Amino acid sequence: MKAIQMTETGGPEVLKLVELPDPAPGAGEVLVRMEAVGIAKPDYLMRSGKYRWMPPLPAIPGNEMAGRVEALGPGVDGYAVGQPVLVWGYEQGCYTELGAYGLHRIVPLPDGVRPETAVSIPNFVVAWAMLHAVAGGPPPQRVYVNGAAGGVGTAVIQIARAAGMTTIAGAGSAEKCAFAASNGADHTVDYGREDVVARIAEITGGAGVSLFLDQLVGPAFARNLAALAPLGTIVSFNALAGLPEDELFAAMRGHLGKSPAVRCFSLHCYDDDPAALEPIVAAVLELLAEGAVAAPVHAALPLAEARRAHEMLDARQIMGKLVLTP
Repeated sequence: MKAIQMTETGGPEVLKLVELPDPAPGAGEVLVRMEAVGIAKPDYLMRSGKYRWMPPLPAIPGNEMAGRVEALGPGVDGYAVGQPVLVWGYEQGCYTELGAYGLHRIVPLPDGVRPETAVSIPNFVVAWAMLHAVAGGPPPQRVYVNGAAGGVGTAVIQIARAAGMTTIAGAGSAEKCAFAASNGADHTVDYGREDVVARIAEITGGAGVSLFLDQLVGPAFARNLAALAPLGTIVSFNALAGLPEDELFAAMRGHLGKSPAVRCFSLHCYDDDPAALEPIVAAVLELLAEGAVAAPVHAALPLAEARRAHEMLDARQIMGKLVLTP
């Protein structure tokens, strides 16, 4: 089988197309033939050696694969050869034509969900969790999300819209803002040229947002507390621009009248409690089946062009989901 493997960390050039023996499913495993693989930020973190849950090298990257069951290992019931499934998680990577995966990593897919859409399910799960499960406080009415043209940002906009929330989408260019608006954002902020806190105040009439979803963070992170409504929460789901320079607790005390909250979120918080994740996945699958959300695909490239896909990822050229196919 063909696979993308890395023997060292670094730039896109570390991703090599290799031939490996076809795997056989062990006890409690399912062999899946890939139809689509999603490219995501954790792939970049793993490739560059920054991922907290790094596997040993050599490794096959990839967290999300949609495909069909090829064979069943001993002791596997409830699955059939040819059945469409989603695979996610990093115990064995997904940039491969064939993979043997434990049942805890397999999600059966409803009929009619295209592979290119299925690989965005983890993005929608992250979005649903941040909007409905992890922020705390009252249900959010107004939501701001940055990186709004990417996979998770797009999912946030669509799930928030389906729940009747007002969405403010932040992106780094006028083109990306237009893309976010086309996916349902009520308002946009071009943070390449606009002041995010000032624009949120303008859009909300000074009321602020209930939930501020931030994958950038950066040195001036504490300033974002001013964009919150009373009992508002900032959820950081990455820190692509680095860490804050200001003393965060002191800054939060400076906004004591709003009782602000800050949470650092990773879907890995469910690693030891998969039962808590099941209703979130079920809610996302229901939204997909109803057509309430749909993942826009930026481009679909052959597996052999994984390096090119990561070059596009590093250049921040992606609007929607970038996908690899066989």
